[in-house]
This record gives sequence, structure tokens and C-alpha cells, in this order.
Amino acid sequence: MKFNDPFGRMEKRHQTGYESLRDSMQHGGIDTAEAARDVIRKTKIRALKLVVLCLLAIVLVAWLLPDALLGTLCVAFLIGVWLVTWTINGERYIQRYIKEELQKGSSN
Repeated sequence: MKFNDPFGRMEKRHQTGYESLRDSMQHGGIDTAEAARDVIRKTKIRALKLVVLCLLAIVLVAWLLPDALLGTLCVAFLIGVWLVTWTINGERYIQRYIKEELQKGSSN
């Protein structure tokens, strides 16, 4: 029994997320480690673009509606936390896919 996940809910959620990503990668034709690493690079670029977009939205709101700045910062913070978590989990799942599926297939 783990203290930080006593009922295994997070482990099940991560397993389901990995299986979903694995199926998507296989259906998308990602069958080499380099292609999977390219997906990681593209995901990081997409995340960076979203961060820039959020920053521009904050500046725009601060300029147009200074009274709404606090709410906008709160929403931007939540989006940032979600984005970082999404990116880290995605990279972790893709690294697992490379290790379990692609390297397993190349060693046979």
C-alpha cells in the first residue's frame, strides 16, 4: 500500500492515459524512437506557444480591463499548472512507449 496513492487511483489513471497514448501512437504510425522523440519536441513547442498566448491574453486584459486582472491571473495560473502537468505526463508516457514498445520490438 502506498501512502501517496493508497487505493491505486492515480496509478490506474496513469495506466489508462498511457494505454490511450500508446494506441494513438500506434494508429498514427509512430513506430521509431526518433519519431516518438519528435512528438515530444512538437508537444513542447505547442506548450510554449500556449504559454505565450496566455501571456498575451494577460497583457491584453490588464490593458483593457485592469479590474479583471486578478481573476485573469488565477485562470492563467490554473492553465499553467494544467499545461505543465499535461506536458510532463505526456513526455513520461512517450518515454515509456519508447522503452516498452519500440525498444522491445527492435530487440527481437
